[in-house]
Amino acid sequence: MIEIVALGLSLIALLFAFYIWFQSKRSKQESEASVTTLQGQLESLRKQMMELHTGAIGMGQRLQSVEGTMQQVNDRQQELTMQDPERRLYSRAAKMVELGADLDEVMSECELPKAEAELLISLRKGRS
Repeated sequence: MIEIVALGLSLIALLFAFYIWFQSKRSKQESEASVTTLQGQLESLRKQMMELHTGAIGMGQRLQSVEGTMQQVNDRQQELTMQDPERRLYSRAAKMVELGADLDEVMSECELPKAEAELLISLRKGRS
């Protein structure tokens, strides 16, 4: 009778050991699957980051190009403004108004008629 009980307990212990081994193996497979999934996601994110990096570099180069072009346009505009003597006087008068010059000062320094100086002052005040 003791032998049957011992055999039964041995069988239960063997089944329990098999169950633990099976659970361990299943858990390991699930872990490996999770690791594989995470590695795939990581690789996908790495590719996206590279695409963003490449796009940012391209955008930076374009911005530099546009800035250079804008600087050339501004330089050319300044050249043209300074070539025309009348424009130069009006540019100087506008600058004086921005700096707070009064009507008489603008008229005398830039040799502008009173009406034009008044118009320039009112235009500059309207902008600010």
